[in-house]
Amino acid sequence: MPVIGISIREIDAKRFEDLASGGVKVDNRTNLREIKEQNIPTLDKKGLNVSFEFKTQYTTENNKKIAEINLLGDVLLIDEKQEQILKDWKKDKKLPDDVNIQIVNTILRKCLTKALTISEELQLPPPLAIPFASKKEEGKEESRYIG
Repeated sequence: MPVIGISIREIDAKRFEDLASGGVKVDNRTNLREIKEQNIPTLDKKGLNVSFEFKTQYTTENNKKIAEINLLGDVLLIDEKQEQILKDWKKDKKLPDDVNIQIVNTILRKCLTKALTISEELQLPPPLAIPFASKKEEGKEESRYIG
């Protein structure tokens, strides 16, 4: 079941308050809104168009809203079981776990990188943890990331 594309249709970002002197909470959420069948003329096939909303909210420790970034878009996929997927979605608004995981991971990859750029423009903390270089302390083993 390949995801064959993702597109962003709308971007809305607002900063309501200056950053608090205390901590800032950052919350990222993905919401699948609608799924419908779509013709894909270049492949001469039908696929599924999954509309989504991705939201990053910045709040103070006492839940006062500081800023938010909203992205609306679509993920396009082709699956051999797409008729059943569409039928199940219409029935109870759920996707099979393997399909849901692939769609959500695609959305996160695209939207978090977009939100990172937007957060920089609004002078907000990044919406995800970014590693920083630091001086190696003697006697400590260096952790390595292999991706």
